[in-house]
Amino acid sequence: MLNSNQQQGRQFGSSLIEVLVTVLVVSVGLLGMASLQLKAMALNHTAYQRLQAVNLANEMADSIYVNSTEAAAGQYTLALADNSSNAGDNTSVAFSDVTDWIAAAARRLPAGDIAIEAPQVMAAAANIAVYKITVCWIDKNANLALPNDCGAADRGLFNFSASSRL
Repeated sequence: MLNSNQQQGRQFGSSLIEVLVTVLVVSVGLLGMASLQLKAMALNHTAYQRLQAVNLANEMADSIYVNSTEAAAGQYTLALADNSSNAGDNTSVAFSDVTDWIAAAARRLPAGDIAIEAPQVMAAAANIAVYKITVCWIDKNANLALPNDCGAADRGLFNFSASSRL
């Protein structure tokens, strides 16, 4: 049995140091997990914006396909940064489609911009026309300057282009 004189030479507090080291390791791990979660949320938002761009392009391609008579007359062309269209008078279906599409792009995407290039006839005998639909937006999470169809190589400026045949 140990007497009181032998217990005085023993060190105390080693378990406290172990607890402090454990708290430090766990806190660094939690900070890493929080950083990973923030990055995942930013990438998820970027994916959401890309999905919105794809949906906008598909909606316009469907409108062009359904209203092929006005599309053949060139009423669905639209330049970037253009708030009007060549859709003729404001009673036409093409005018309504394009103005609704401009409003949807502005509502769904930050600094959303859209363009529809005039059709290129691929086969004159088959009367196949191909429209190029471009949706542009600014992604605040982007860190690369990429050249694209939306103009110069701007930081955070993304685009999605789709082609639609009539």
